[in-house]
Amino acid sequence: MNTYILKPKDTLQPLVQKYIVLQNITSAAEIAQKKLFTLGRQYLVFTQTGSLSFQPNDHAAFELPEAAVTGPFTCAVNARVNGPLNAVIVQLNEYASHRLMGISMESVTNYFRDLTKVDMQWQNIANQLHMTANLETITAILNNALENLLPKQSTSLRQVDEMVDYLAAQRGQVRMLELALRFKTSRHTLERQFMEVTGLTPQLYTRLLRRQRYA
Repeated sequence: MNTYILKPKDTLQPLVQKYIVLQNITSAAEIAQKKLFTLGRQYLVFTQTGSLSFQPNDHAAFELPEAAVTGPFTCAVNARVNGPLNAVIVQLNEYASHRLMGISMESVTNYFRDLTKVDMQWQNIANQLHMTANLETITAILNNALENLLPKQSTSLRQVDEMVDYLAAQRGQVRMLELALRFKTSRHTLERQFMEVTGLTPQLYTRLLRRQRYA
């Protein structure tokens, strides 16, 4: 088993937090040891060999295709590896999928979206990653692909990005009324937009933040 943590280009921060390269993973326990796929986070996953599937509590099991974004998990999840698994994982922040790819995250929570059905460029990226195990090459492929998405960022719902950053800075110690007043919006609008961008309600997101403090 080998796990490598690679640093994205500075221009991709804070949307892209890190790249994780998994090589010769043979059991789900190895995934758990690395604390991957934790509550509330979004990931891009490119499967090179083997397969990776998940069973969230109280939700349908699913196997990831070769290029996917996983929505945030809101509950305990069991992973299954059919390996040896080689995969490249991109850990995103809470609003990156919406900002970079325009994906509404409401239907992706505790589930996934097949990126090759969003845009064929992801199939090309998956093909490139299939052909290399070189860490510098992997970093360059991901940096190039994600940087190309930056000019396409939408300014719509940018306020949610600011809300997420504010809640994270406050470690979830914020009441919803206070949040609505701070950002001059109604609670209904706040919750609807927050769910579209992050796949989480603001109430659930604050609970996950508080839980992460003690993880």
